Amino acid sequence: MWLKELVHSATFDCDYATTFASLASKLAELKIDVVKKDKDSGEIVARCLTCPVNVILWRCWSDKLLFVIKRIDTAKTHVKIYAVPNLFRYRTRKDEEAVELRELISQLSI
Repeated sequence: MWLKELVHSATFDCDYATTFASLASKLAELKIDVVKKDKDSGEIVARCLTCPVNVILWRCWSDKLLFVIKRIDTAKTHVKIYAVPNLFRYRTRKDEEAVELRELISQLSI
């Protein structure tokens, strides 16, 4: 994914496997569609509609979130969350519900 916007970053006092499993589990609990989980690369790709950039007359919509989990050492991990902008989307349809990024991040406890 070439174009991505960093929306959150955090360091955890937890090992890599636990962090990865916990994040995947919380996404499932929140009914966020996970389209890719790669434990070897530390990437989880989730499909959900978000608006990472909302400026007065312009909104940038994203329909994918990329979670990148990296080992710092045996007891610490670093998680970055990126929104992948959809440059062809400029509005939502009536039947679509956007996920508020701050709320999602707080629900994930990241």
